[in-house]
Amino acid sequence: MYNSYEFTYAGIPSSTHGMFVCDIGNQRHEDNPFGNRANIVEKRIAKRISPIHYGVRYHDEPLSFSLIFGGDHGMDRYEMQAVAKWLTGYQEYQWLTIDQPDLAHVQFRCLIQSLTPISAGWMPVAFRADILCDCPYGYSHPFSQSYQINGETTIRIYNDGTCREPISPALDISVYPGCTAFSLENKTTGDGAMMFSGLPGRALDISVDNENGVITEEQAGLDMYDYFNFQFLTLAPGDNEITCHGQGEITVSGRYLYNVGA
Repeated sequence: MYNSYEFTYAGIPSSTHGMFVCDIGNQRHEDNPFGNRANIVEKRIAKRISPIHYGVRYHDEPLSFSLIFGGDHGMDRYEMQAVAKWLTGYQEYQWLTIDQPDLAHVQFRCLIQSLTPISAGWMPVAFRADILCDCPYGYSHPFSQSYQINGETTIRIYNDGTCREPISPALDISVYPGCTAFSLENKTTGDGAMMFSGLPGRALDISVDNENGVITEEQAGLDMYDYFNFQFLTLAPGDNEITCHGQGEITVSGRYLYNVGA
């Protein structure tokens, strides 16, 4: 599947170290299962043929896979130390991009759990990296879309992800002076309207982290939870029809989720 492709980890391309993804000898990339394994939650009881079904969990295990990469010469210990410093020792997840044509649109948020040298003729020529992602999926590159809202305005946002799960994008809302209420309702998900009401009627810059439930306001320093109905926005896979009310501008940003395996 992989054949001499470049990859980038923590913002540094592998070509900086003369390394490329490849198969070496009997060290080959293997087929890996997709990360979202279905864990069925149910109970089987006597005198009943079918189980009592409670649901399915898909996020118990993150995506993991191995990456084999090497160069065109044997490495000395200085070169090996430089590669190890580049790839290991981080305290936070880093972004991995593999420049394979059908993976160029995907980024993995991951850590390298172990790094093992691969030798040929007593000389290290490559590495095997065991990679653990933060979730069962890959991510898209960041997207950002802006919309002008004037009274009741219907917008459409396409979620390009290939997972059934909704995503929670970030929102930046610029409320214009004179506007005292602002709302967004995703008719596709049917979750109900996300609403700010009783606003002071002045210009506001509101940032909403829908995934973590965090709201901040930059201009007036208001506690926006006092004006909020605690309904956060999500985007279903595919087309989303969103009805907005108010006067201002919104910017929707984030990353799509791709169920690609590795």
